[in-house]
Amino acid sequence: MKEEIRDYFECECGNREFVPVYTFSLRFHRVNFSDELMYDRINEEFFECKKCHKRYTPEQIQEALRQIKKKRRG
Repeated sequence: MKEEIRDYFECECGNREFVPVYTFSLRFHRVNFSDELMYDRINEEFFECKKCHKRYTPEQIQEALRQIKKKRRG
C-alpha cells in the first residue's frame, strides 16, 4: 500500500479552516467620447480564517500551495 502525505494551506495563526467571503461593488469611470459615467461590476472572492479572521485571496492560496508542492518535490 502506498503511503499518503497530506499538506494543508495554513493561516499564519496555524488554522486550516476558512470560509468564503464575497464583496460586490461597482466601479464608475468616464470615457473620452462621452460625459456619461460608465461602470463595471466587480465581484471579489476572499477566504477568511475561522480563527483569526485574516483574509487571503485565491491567488495567495494558490501560491502557497505551489510552494508546498515545490518543497515536497525538492
